Amino acid sequence: MKMETNEIEIPKDMLARKTKLKSVRVYALSHHTLGISFKSVPEWSKRSFWEGEAKVNETSDSYIVILPKKVSGFYSITPDNIGISVSPKSNTIQIDFE
Repeated sequence: MKMETNEIEIPKDMLARKTKLKSVRVYALSHHTLGISFKSVPEWSKRSFWEGEAKVNETSDSYIVILPKKVSGFYSITPDNIGISVSPKSNTIQIDFE
């Protein structure tokens, strides 16, 4: 049995623009997808079934997003069931769960 986590590590080299923030916007876009952004995304806000803030810890190589327990519990996140993709144009992050 894999241990669930509420942390998602995003390598900085995946992002077109590095940002210094203490929190991010998180959008539950579907039962299998989360959207993460450094600023509000109105399109995601309209279609998400949950939206909120998540704390960010920064290391030299990555951002570690600390999700609220109700979000991480809903998605049953484990380190090996996530896929991370980034849009260079909008500097937004999409997390897909298997």
